[in-house]
Amino acid sequence: MLSMAWLLVAGVDHWGHWGGPGWWILIPLAWMALIAAAVVGALWWWSRGRSPDSSARAILAERYARGEIDHDEYRQRMQAFS
Repeated sequence: MLSMAWLLVAGVDHWGHWGGPGWWILIPLAWMALIAAAVVGALWWWSRGRSPDSSARAILAERYARGEIDHDEYRQRMQAFS
């Protein structure tokens, strides 16, 4: 009985014939879901370190390094992030 139930789930009747066109669509759908999950995960991983504060701090550090702002102004603006 268990083998018959497994054949019905797999889409095979008791004569060994495949039960129709519906079963084969699951494999491409599973691959598409796996690829979509990998892309979403990669985008999340890449963007999680990019917050507005970190880019603003980087710009401020660049301005200080180029000499556009002095040390006092740099410290004052960095305190705004705390």
